[in-house]
Amino acid sequence: MNTEDSWTNTVLAHARRPFEVWLSCDDCFDRSDAILEDVLDRDLPLPADLRAHLIGCPACRDEMETLAELIAADSGLDPAEGRERLDARIARP
Repeated sequence: MNTEDSWTNTVLAHARRPFEVWLSCDDCFDRSDAILEDVLDRDLPLPADLRAHLIGCPACRDEMETLAELIAADSGLDPAEGRERLDARIARP
């Protein structure tokens, strides 16, 4: 096997590996309002990419929890319930 074949096999091996979904902090923030309304009003699950991001990014999770409290209060719910619903969606897909 020559060097080019070895390199090609390495690239193909990396391409076949499973990958985690990825979402930037900016993307997370941009989508937060609509997604939280779905979670709080319609009890829908979090999208996989957002859930993965919130598990790994404490800053975005804190921001999302605060926003969940505000949206819950605006919807007539207890703010703590808004946070609990979000936390439950993060804990389980």
